[in-house]
Amino acid sequence: MLSFEILGGVGEYGRNCFYIENHGQGILLDCGIMKNAQKTPPNITSNHIEKLVAVFISHSHIDHVGALPLLQKMDYTGQVLMSHRTAQQLPLPLPQVRTFHPDTIGNWIEVNDYLAFQWGYSGHLIGSVWYKIRFFDEMIFFSGDYVVDSYLLKATLPEEDGTVYDVAFIDSGHVEKCIHNLEILQQLATYVKAHPNRSIIFPSSFSGKTVDIMSYLSEHTTRAISVDAKLQTLLEHYDEDPENIWPNKAVLQVCHKQKPDSHHALYFVSEQDEAQLEELAKAYPTAIFVHTGYSRHSCNPSILKHLSEEFFYKTHPDYRDIVALSQRIRARQTIYFHSTHTNLATTFPKEELKRD
Repeated sequence: MLSFEILGGVGEYGRNCFYIENHGQGILLDCGIMKNAQKTPPNITSNHIEKLVAVFISHSHIDHVGALPLLQKMDYTGQVLMSHRTAQQLPLPLPQVRTFHPDTIGNWIEVNDYLAFQWGYSGHLIGSVWYKIRFFDEMIFFSGDYVVDSYLLKATLPEEDGTVYDVAFIDSGHVEKCIHNLEILQQLATYVKAHPNRSIIFPSSFSGKTVDIMSYLSEHTTRAISVDAKLQTLLEHYDEDPENIWPNKAVLQVCHKQKPDSHHALYFVSEQDEAQLEELAKAYPTAIFVHTGYSRHSCNPSILKHLSEEFFYKTHPDYRDIVALSQRIRARQTIYFHSTHTNLATTFPKEELKRD
């Protein structure tokens, strides 16, 4: 009989990790750490490792993969499944990684004689995926981090074939918000055009959001764009994975647009690179810092002295998205993860989830 344990990620924003057991065999969905000073790991024990036969990884952010070295230390030697792009984004290679490629999307991939999966794009990061898993006779859905309306990245869902999942794990990262990403991009372009004589600095993450914003602004403004070297590899991945991108969208070409050291440029800099952000703040004292998520709350105080604006760009499902996903993914039990606003008791009003 199928059972599961929340090892992290429910009622908190980080260390996503879910253990599922069936007939004495176990699988793990993601294996992340908290993005705090302690790098708090998930609650994995030797009892989990003894039964573990496979680990499914949705994407390469540390709150989904940061505890993979812990599995190695605990002598886990089974398969770790992820997209080929996610494997390339890991800071350290893992010997037991098994990757899958774009030409297998929608196909059943066997892990062993009682475990198989399908996958699709989740729209959160280049290479990020969701899973539909058949574990003995039970069915599981795991959304990973999901973005319904990325400007560039595809977000798909399993084919509607009548499947009723025994359990579904659905990202609820922005459950407290209602946001249309295209509207945010339009607002950003308007703001940039309204400040033509000031540098604008975007503290940015290694994510789909960053490439969405820089590409949209490259299409809808005439401003020079400078992309930090730490983020340029992200753009290269887009060039190498066209299947993951909407066919009618164009990704920013850095070599054509980049003009560094300009008082009127748009600068995209890693939000973790405080030294580079401070250097830009000193070089361009009239610059405006534009925050598009939660990064403003962790910024160095010296940076916050500058004029700043906030435009929240969605990198997870918002309330309406979660309701729609819950309607589409029919499950006997649904676990909403990746938010301090949801927990095991969280439900949505029945009238909103009523099916036709």
